[in-house]
Amino acid sequence: MPRFTLLFLTMLLSAATAFAQPTFRLGLRGGLNRASSTVEPSRISSSQYYYSASKSALFAWQAGAVLEVAFRRFSLQPALVFSQKGEQFDAATSMSGVAGVSSTELSTVNRSNWLELPVNMVYTLHGFQLFAGPYVALAVGGRQRGTLMEASPFERFGPFDYDKKLYYGKGTTNRRLDAGVNFGLGYRKGPLQVQLGYGLGLRNLHQAFSPYIVSENPHYNQFDDDAAYNRLVQFTGVYFFKL
Repeated sequence: MPRFTLLFLTMLLSAATAFAQPTFRLGLRGGLNRASSTVEPSRISSSQYYYSASKSALFAWQAGAVLEVAFRRFSLQPALVFSQKGEQFDAATSMSGVAGVSSTELSTVNRSNWLELPVNMVYTLHGFQLFAGPYVALAVGGRQRGTLMEASPFERFGPFDYDKKLYYGKGTTNRRLDAGVNFGLGYRKGPLQVQLGYGLGLRNLHQAFSPYIVSENPHYNQFDDDAAYNRLVQFTGVYFFKL
């Protein structure tokens, strides 16, 4: 009897160990982003002054690597991803005076580059997936491109095209660090995984700019005084390799 009990406990321990034994895989990830922010459209109108601003999403891309630590139906998937985010703005201003109307039209696209570290917990059942997890991201560059058109009562100027580098951190209105959560649905078949997710930024991307700090490159986003949080719809695919 003691021998049978010892054998049973040994088999039970072996089964538990096998169940808890993780599987490690490394994957290559790529995907499409539909990026925007929470900056709200605005409109101001009076008898002599008119201002309107609207925003729209832009499409960008992401690529990186994923490490999977799988425990049967559950897996932990930290990743290191280069991800492009941003938004597009269109603004128009007109002012009436004695001589006539002066106007300005601006269209700008802000593309910010982020090095992102998402850590997702994934639950898989019959191939279908639910996932969620936090992320932190570091801004590593970007461009602001657009067109400016100006007109006075007597002459029209432009269009003027501009292409500026985005700057972050001290001396700018742009924060370098972002953080938030990702969640969504997916499907896994063998080594191939596809997911449709939503990225919810929880950190304001703008910061107060001190006039006492002189920036060597004073180029900033539009709508700097408004709170802006990243919003991202992302469709990604990963191909995993066994380690």
